[in-house]
Amino acid sequence: MNKKRNLDPREWKIVGVVGAAHFYSHFYFLVLPLMFPILYDVYGIGYTELGIGYAVFSAATLICQAPIGFIVDRYGARLILISGVAVESIVLVLFGVFHTYYAYLILMAIAGVANAVYHPCDYSILTRSVNKSSLGKAFSVHTFCGQIGSTAAPVVIVLITAGVDWNHALMLCGALGLVVLVCLIFGFRSVEIPAITESEPILDVRKGSIRLLLSPAVLLGWLFFLGYAMSSTGLYDFSVSAFIEIYDSPLAHAGIVIWLFLLADAVGILSAGFFAHRWVRHDLVVTNCFIGVAACMFFITFVPMPLWVLTIPMVIAGLFYGFIAPSRDVIISQLAPAKDMGKVFGTVTTGFNAGGIIGPPLFGLLLDLGDPYSIFWGAGVIGLLSILTVVSPASLRRKKATVVE
Repeated sequence: MNKKRNLDPREWKIVGVVGAAHFYSHFYFLVLPLMFPILYDVYGIGYTELGIGYAVFSAATLICQAPIGFIVDRYGARLILISGVAVESIVLVLFGVFHTYYAYLILMAIAGVANAVYHPCDYSILTRSVNKSSLGKAFSVHTFCGQIGSTAAPVVIVLITAGVDWNHALMLCGALGLVVLVCLIFGFRSVEIPAITESEPILDVRKGSIRLLLSPAVLLGWLFFLGYAMSSTGLYDFSVSAFIEIYDSPLAHAGIVIWLFLLADAVGILSAGFFAHRWVRHDLVVTNCFIGVAACMFFITFVPMPLWVLTIPMVIAGLFYGFIAPSRDVIISQLAPAKDMGKVFGTVTTGFNAGGIIGPPLFGLLLDLGDPYSIFWGAGVIGLLSILTVVSPASLRRKKATVVE
């Protein structure tokens, strides 16, 4: 059991500034999927094509994220993080201006490049700036901020059903990003982040980095993020559309269910953060949570129920998803020293982007084929398979942590 330590005021400021950026990244990621039922008609296409747009987004992030991780470890994260938020904000405004499918694909690619900055920048700043004994809580608050961004996104649905044009709503969301940008610029001026130091020859550093990123523990971490992304993507991106298909419910009613799911996810993240320092076997925490998620998804699939009853297993699944996040981040942080966190998190979290490439078109195709329940049982099956990437490499991770120390 690790000794409990609270974040000091300087650490809280750093977590808050980085958390603001993470808030907007999650808000951004979920705004468009919540509008899929509207964009379906605006663009005159199917859900498969809409899913392809998110595959383009994820592919752009996948290609750029690991190189950005190396740049972050070499030159620092602050300016890169600020630039990413600025580009995403502008792109979201442009979504409200251009109303063609081809513009949608191009803007998704640009947004994907900007999205690539968050994981390497955020985790590099946190691991450099927060005491190791408090990282579990810092990761929890950071992830909680992101999930609050996801929870805020369904408010757009309420705006739409109240009569606000969808394109104007997107422009307002882009303007919100510019507000976050100002907070980052002034916030970073008030906190000090430890400088990057490099005592090894550049050639040796590069060789060591390649060995680290190709190690079994890092590769299995990549596979974990792949499964985690595919499981969660089906629920985040297509559950609203699935609810409408199954129940013929209004968009606002379906949006309330996913909003409660996301809120439960956020509560789970924050709650887990206050216990993370007590947990030694984070792999077992993640395993049990994935089993809980799968049980909820199979219950939804095979037990007929009205939409308001379905909210209960969705909320429980959200809590389980939330409990995964802090343990997930602690596991990855044990793979390397703080000076390598940009490249490590930048690499393993490309598994999330790979899942984003595969998941949306796959779930969109299943929805187009007339099986809305596939969104739920598919998320459950993929979650169970992801357990193999957590349980199997546990000894590898512990061994790696020992070597690093």
